[in-house]
Amino acid sequence: MFKRLTAICLVLITAIAINAQNANDELLKKLVEKQVLTQQEADELRAEPKQAEQKNTLEQKAHNVLDFFNNTPYVKVGGYGLLMYRYKNTQLHKHDFQARCVFVSVSGQLTKNIGYYFLSELVHPEIYEFYGKWTPANELGFRIGQFKTPLSIENQISLINLETITNTRSVSSLIGMAEDVHKFQNQKNNSGRDAGIMAEGKLFQSNNHELVQYAVGLFQGTGMNTSENNSTKDIAFNVMLRPVKNFRIGGGAYWGEAHYEDEKNNKPLGDHVRNRWIISSDYTSDRFYARAEWINGSDGLIDKEGLYGVGKYYILPQKFSVVGKVDYFNKDKDKNKEVMDYTIGLDYYFYKQCRVHLNYTYSDYSHKWGDKNTHAVLGQMQFVF
Repeated sequence: MFKRLTAICLVLITAIAINAQNANDELLKKLVEKQVLTQQEADELRAEPKQAEQKNTLEQKAHNVLDFFNNTPYVKVGGYGLLMYRYKNTQLHKHDFQARCVFVSVSGQLTKNIGYYFLSELVHPEIYEFYGKWTPANELGFRIGQFKTPLSIENQISLINLETITNTRSVSSLIGMAEDVHKFQNQKNNSGRDAGIMAEGKLFQSNNHELVQYAVGLFQGTGMNTSENNSTKDIAFNVMLRPVKNFRIGGGAYWGEAHYEDEKNNKPLGDHVRNRWIISSDYTSDRFYARAEWINGSDGLIDKEGLYGVGKYYILPQKFSVVGKVDYFNKDKDKNKEVMDYTIGLDYYFYKQCRVHLNYTYSDYSHKWGDKNTHAVLGQMQFVF
């Protein structure tokens, strides 16, 4: 009985819809005959319901696509862009404003334990990261591809979360960034990244945190998107201890070779030692974060050293913060080529991870370094999507 009633209702609804459509057509026809409407206007009125239906269908399809990317574990798309203003008193052109970078990322989980990550930059197009990962357990996981080497806490921090606009000079000079001898292999900033394979994990669960976090990897040693140029591979490892939830301390090392000129011995372009040792620590609370790292490096027979400390305090939680940083770097310990960078900064988050960032840095160079002391002001607008 119920099925019959349902069928009758569907027939009636269909008949009413058809009758309504026919009535509309008759009305439009009469209005054209009475010259109230032109034939073109009547045709447009007939087409509007169909166009609205088509529009709704297209909107639904668009929503379905967005829902897929937002909800599926297989594909997640994101990224960020940075607009930067720079003033430096010692440069010929003291003021500069430009799009610093635009990154687009794609990540996903193919299974519970297998995932991937891809990161590309668009202002100066290049692939920064592309790797696959297999994590059979929290205590042990593997990563293969191109990614950040495990050395230095700061090296693991994205630019959108970094306390200051640019990386610390000690990190930039010793962890494979813009001022590292590592750069001279391919004449670019390798941003602390390299191609390799790495094992990582967290050990010994205690209450609500792990006591040990470790990573050890074998790397090509040539930086991003660069073919091998010698017969050796580089080794890096790092171990962090977390005795309490908010505090970490540890260290690591990097042993390898790089292709560069040994200035100290006037040796031409070739393979020379590039070793690093580091001690790191940081502290995190709801409104305060602090980090300190000591880095020692050997490039050929040149010994280098860096030491910095940075602190960030939220005046308004997750909205407005102040930053202070002091960095010491010696690019040749035998000659005491030293520089001290003093940085203060402010940032305001106007929407989640989107912020306006302002830094002032005074750089005090030693006589042996040979550069003039500088004043630099940097401003940055950050958009995350």
